[in-house]
Formats: sequence, C-alpha cells, structure tokens
Amino acid sequence: MAAGYRSGAGIAAASSLALLAADAGAQPDAASPPAAGQPAAPAAGNIAPLWQDITALGVTCLVHTPRGIDTGALHDRLCAAVATQAAKGAPVPVAAAPLGSATLAAGRVTLLVQATVMPVNGADAIALTLRPFRNATESGQFFAAAPRIVAGGDAAALDRAVAALLADTLPWQAGSRPRGRLLPNDGPPRS
Repeated sequence: MAAGYRSGAGIAAASSLALLAADAGAQPDAASPPAAGQPAAPAAGNIAPLWQDITALGVTCLVHTPRGIDTGALHDRLCAAVATQAAKGAPVPVAAAPLGSATLAAGRVTLLVQATVMPVNGADAIALTLRPFRNATESGQFFAAAPRIVAGGDAAALDRAVAALLADTLPWQAGSRPRGRLLPNDGPPRS
C-alpha cells in the first residue's frame, strides 16, 4: 500500500507541476538533461510573483526545543548558515534579522527558517523547514521545500540540509535562472 501511495502522490505532484508549467508558458530546457538519478531542474518560465522585483532577502530563524524557544548557539549557527548559503549568487543583499518590521518592508522576501529539536532514540534530531514570505498582494507561494531531518550534532549534515532547502527555494540557486525580471533593473524579460 505504501508503494501505491508514493506512486500516486508522485503522479499527482508531477501532474500539478506540469499544469503549473503549462499555465506559466514554460518551455522545457532540452539543452541540459539532468544527471542520472537527479531530478530535472524546473523549466525556465516566468518568475513567480514572490521573486519579482525584490530588493532584499532576509533570514529569520525560530528554533524549538523540548525546553522551549532557543535563541542560543543553534539559532545563531542556523541563521548564519542560511544567510551565507543564500548569499551565493544572490542578486540582492542578504541579512539575518529578527522577525519584525524589516520582514514586512516593501520589496523584501524573508526566508522563515524553523528548526524543531527532538529526541529520537536517545539522540537529538533536528527537523528543518524553510518558507519564503513576502508582504505583497499576489506574491504567495503554494508549496515550500520539503522538510529535512538531520542528526543534532552533525554540522556537515546541517549545512547540506540548508543547501538543499535553498536550492529548492531560491530561483538563483535552482540550476537555471527563470525568464522574467528578478530585480527592478534587470531589464525586459528574456525570451
């Protein structure tokens, strides 16, 4: 039954993506087929409204532990890792900031990073999620990157999970830059 569920979910997800791509007028990129075992990069199409004309990218982190909200070392390490990785190739300034008025600034997309630390078989595990937020009409995003789970003390695994979440989220790290204006001065959409 589990195999049937996965297969049905995969078909539904693929169908949804195909419909979204068709609706956006996207054309498949046949120039660079994916490597064996790797998922295909999203087809270049019009950039999602969330990312159009952005002026800054913020990173806001929230770490839950069995003892409550953590604002210490894990929080600081996670925010620094996300901000550093997100800045790679970013067309706008990237900065970690607490939740507040800067998150709501016009033109700004904020990456909301949530980590939940929980004991699993006597050791800490960290469940990570990342969701972009923009305070603008019609800039919502239907789905976010799939959650990642890493061992609590594995810094390298945490860095890999952050990189994977950002590759699934940021258009400049997705493997192919979509057509459309990412920045106000980015020029006319490419064809």
